[in-house]
Amino acid sequence: MVENLYTTYKNFGMQDPINQAIEDAQNKLQYKMVSMDIDTIEGLALEAFAKYSPINVEKAIVLKGNKTSNWGTESPIYSYFWPRYEKYLLDEKNWGKDTVESIDSTTNEILNCIGNPQVDSDFDNRGLVLGYVQSGKTANFTGLINKAFDVGYKLVIVLAGMHNDLRTQTQLRLEKEVVGTTDSITSEKQGVARIKTGGTQIETWTTPQEDISSSNAIGIKNLDKPILAVVKKHKDVLPNLINLIRTSINMSNFNPATLIIDDEADQASIDTAGKTKPSTINKLIRELLSLFNKKAYVGYTATPFANLLINAEVNHREFGLDLYPKDFAISLPKPQKYCGPDEFFNTSGYMEDNKPVYIRHLSQKDIERLDEIKNSDDGALFKEVPPSMQEAILSFLMTIAIRNLRGQNNEHNSMLIHTSRFTDVQNSMCSVIDKFYKRLSNEILYNPESDYLNRLRVLYEEDILQVQSLHSSLGTQYQIYSFGEVFKEVRKIIGKVEVMEINGESDDALEYEKYKESGLNVIAIGGNKLSRGLTLDGLSISYYYRNSTMYDSLMQMGRWFGYREGYMDLCRIYTSKELAENFEHLAVVMSELREEFKKYKELDVTPEEYAAKMKDHSSMTVTSPTKMRAAEKTPNYSNSLQQTRIFDKNQSFFESNMKATIDLFENIGDQFIIKEDTTRYHIAKQVSSEFIIEFLKKYQTSSSASKVNSKKIANYIEDINNKGKFNKFNVAVVDVTTSTLNKPIVKSKNIKKFAVKIGPVSIDSAVLRSIEQDKGKNNKIVDLGAIVASNQEFVDIDGSSTNKIKNKELRNNENPLLMIYPLHPKVEPFKKLNIDFSENFVPIGIALSFPDIDIDPESSEDRASRKNGYVHNRTVGRNE
Repeated sequence: MVENLYTTYKNFGMQDPINQAIEDAQNKLQYKMVSMDIDTIEGLALEAFAKYSPINVEKAIVLKGNKTSNWGTESPIYSYFWPRYEKYLLDEKNWGKDTVESIDSTTNEILNCIGNPQVDSDFDNRGLVLGYVQSGKTANFTGLINKAFDVGYKLVIVLAGMHNDLRTQTQLRLEKEVVGTTDSITSEKQGVARIKTGGTQIETWTTPQEDISSSNAIGIKNLDKPILAVVKKHKDVLPNLINLIRTSINMSNFNPATLIIDDEADQASIDTAGKTKPSTINKLIRELLSLFNKKAYVGYTATPFANLLINAEVNHREFGLDLYPKDFAISLPKPQKYCGPDEFFNTSGYMEDNKPVYIRHLSQKDIERLDEIKNSDDGALFKEVPPSMQEAILSFLMTIAIRNLRGQNNEHNSMLIHTSRFTDVQNSMCSVIDKFYKRLSNEILYNPESDYLNRLRVLYEEDILQVQSLHSSLGTQYQIYSFGEVFKEVRKIIGKVEVMEINGESDDALEYEKYKESGLNVIAIGGNKLSRGLTLDGLSISYYYRNSTMYDSLMQMGRWFGYREGYMDLCRIYTSKELAENFEHLAVVMSELREEFKKYKELDVTPEEYAAKMKDHSSMTVTSPTKMRAAEKTPNYSNSLQQTRIFDKNQSFFESNMKATIDLFENIGDQFIIKEDTTRYHIAKQVSSEFIIEFLKKYQTSSSASKVNSKKIANYIEDINNKGKFNKFNVAVVDVTTSTLNKPIVKSKNIKKFAVKIGPVSIDSAVLRSIEQDKGKNNKIVDLGAIVASNQEFVDIDGSSTNKIKNKELRNNENPLLMIYPLHPKVEPFKKLNIDFSENFVPIGIALSFPDIDIDPESSEDRASRKNGYVHNRTVGRNE
């Protein structure tokens, strides 16, 4: 009884539905004279509350326009489609309650922004939903579609990418999870039809095989019933759709309330023409929107750079407003158990996170071979599988074997090889890899002396077991199998792996549904088709070597993000060191962009006032230049950690930095006090920012450093000083960490304490960083990697803890911090320089931890103060 009441109350928008359901159930039982003692009643109530009460899931972050919501005091009522989909997710797909609750909560937020289709007045609401790559955005907009049909939207159009495969994949998903179908031969109900039928039927204008074409666009459609169309963003398809709808509206004199969902909204939808007439797809989407009186446009993307850099003021006489998310921008919460950039790459900037355990750098031979392939005619140059690609394939075989041993047999397993956008190259590569795989299979099955057996053993013992050990130390336990057990399973599955070429020219297709009972094991070789939207089920091993200079393209090419429950320890990304660092930088950019959402939500900023900032990069751009016509560079070190990791190799570089540090310490004088922790620190508080600015102008950061420039930081501090902020700094000098000196690796290298004298400050021992090797990519610099240990940037704050989020809040009530690192000259990167370092002359690293300062979105002064490190939309918030 409680379950039925709770479901009804929740879907009718009742406040506190579970408690109300429990109370009404008790009243009904008493009315029916059911005899129960008070303990039994309370026990049943507690059981019902535990089962049905909402889980405390993380909420979406929503920026709303001033006139976004048309719902007023009403609450949406979901009577059929959403309850059916919700039950389908829980009972048929066995999704966790927390996941479904998150979809329910976030789609409520979105629905409240897109407008009430039952009102008399017209509306034109446009917004953006920011998710994560491969995180379940489709499930979210599927939930939104179900709710939209429940509340009275008649027509839902999904713009499903640019390729047939992605459109077909989306069509099949929505037919299952919105429409509910019946097999024409077996009469078996499929998808949500297994939950409930008999309600309002949805008409579909498209099928898995057929998009909107000239043939099915002829005629007049009845628009006064629920309709779903899944179409490509294609110059030949959209005009057919527009003509069909325009004719139907004119002939029926009925204009349906319409929801348009733009999947991968940063692809093709953006106006890149830069002329008086918009680019083709952008023009067609705007023309489509212009047909309707009550309309909502919702763009979904994981890479919103281009969307937030649209000129917010464009209003073309013929094509109407551009697609800027003027009414709302929503950042979805990170799903539980999702493995994204933070899990694969070092996004914290802290020393102990500096070696991501899933990244494997390509051998020089791999890089040289792939660099030879520059155009579509170079496919023949790929004559044999290079070493790292061979290792990746061996790793994939062991991943399948270990997943089977863990009980994950009959699950899909995918490996991605993405090195070129040219289909001719992919074709040649597929042929060579297929021949290699057949030879490899024969060797493993029939040759007990094969070198591949030893390579498998070494890979298992020195890679897979090592990563499993790390997972164990972090609390995730996996059963350890002997190599013999794993190898036996490899021999069982080696003949069940298919090598496929996935592109528009190939007949191969990733038919996961066809293999849902036994699981598909596939090595997928492709390019653009695999770089966006298309899901690779069970992806574990990625071999990726295709650079992009644009943030959004690079992020979308990372298909390895997603849900890897039970086998995350087996996942690997084989790529170049440069690409790994670019991904790492991009992951930091995305993290900071989401932090911006949180900050501006608290300030009640509207999307039109929102200035999206994205860190600049020496060799990467935010998005295509044609999508950045409304962008300009701005600076901001607010709420950030800046640290040096790169040093020039000439002696004068180190000498000038030592001199700058001595001058700073002499200016500070006797303000330093010693703080003893696991590390020893010398801390001075309330230091004049004039001393810090003077120091930063003298201190040299390497010209090769892409992220930290001491002169730009000095200029930034001066600008902020002019606004009355950052006038005082704290300074912390990092001293000895005894536990580090006692580590086996330090002792094996015979590295001992190294006392340092810097003006009035005496250091017990210089700081050990990058003990074994230089992390640099060329011979012109020294690259130590991150120098700041976890939470070290909060060492000056009383009451700081291991909770980084709370520490950042504490920083906002403190001065900025300058950290000085006298670096140990006997570690390998400095030792090989042959510079005569001494107790009065050592390498000096620095780091700065800045508070989050309030930014008034209306303030032109604040906008003007941000000059040299970020990109923002120069049109938002400006009326002409």
